[in-house]
Amino acid sequence: MTDAVRQRAAVPLVHRPVAVHAWEDIVFAHWRRHPASLARLVPRGTRPDVVDGSAWVGLTAYVFRETALPPFPPSRRLGSMTEVTIEIPTVDTRGRHGIVYRTVDTGHVPAIVAANTLLGVPYTFSHVRATRRGDTLDHRSVRHPARAAHPVRWARALVHAGNARPPRPRPRHDVLVRVTAGDVVDTPLAAALTTRAGIHARHLAQTLFWQRQHAPLTVRSARLERLEGDLPAAVGLPGLLDRDPDSLLVVDATTVRYAWGEVVR
Repeated sequence: MTDAVRQRAAVPLVHRPVAVHAWEDIVFAHWRRHPASLARLVPRGTRPDVVDGSAWVGLTAYVFRETALPPFPPSRRLGSMTEVTIEIPTVDTRGRHGIVYRTVDTGHVPAIVAANTLLGVPYTFSHVRATRRGDTLDHRSVRHPARAAHPVRWARALVHAGNARPPRPRPRHDVLVRVTAGDVVDTPLAAALTTRAGIHARHLAQTLFWQRQHAPLTVRSARLERLEGDLPAAVGLPGLLDRDPDSLLVVDATTVRYAWGEVVR
């Protein structure tokens, strides 16, 4: 890991942490993109971060094993969840290297409400699961758009559905990624893609920066076993999974602390 990225990971939080998460079984898949193709997908005051000559789009999946909301102690029951994200590495006008989430898919309803209401992070209800067998990690997310947008209408349709004719297939957006972790890698590209200083989020007509801190990561290479789904198309990135990632990495575990940063614009 380069000195600059090591400092990015360990920079002290400017404010008290609002959340502390224990992450496990983290998969980072990234694809190269031209910066101009992503410019409209990031909030004002930021731009796609050019790393190793390219802008990037990432698919990240991980498991929360526990969450702490200081000053309260950690809770496995409150904070245990799996998340699958589509994200774009960004840099703002002050040079802070963050990420913009196009979506964070999870089945944890309290996290969805809190993130959308308070943070400006686009959490979406999905059926998400994760399994691990040795060094093989499997993450899957299935989102039903009609259920999320119109839950009452969706439930009523189930109650009144008859058996006169076969039910029509319900539209959905999903993604499945399965990888097998390999050896430790310590390259500038791996460090820059996995270690971001915070989150850039659009909320109430403003661009916010939420600071993120964790210890330097131990990053491993990975071999792709399976990758499919149309979730990227639902967030403005069609065709993302049509080819293998340009970077595929795994981090076994880390503890992440989030704190308020400031208004970017």
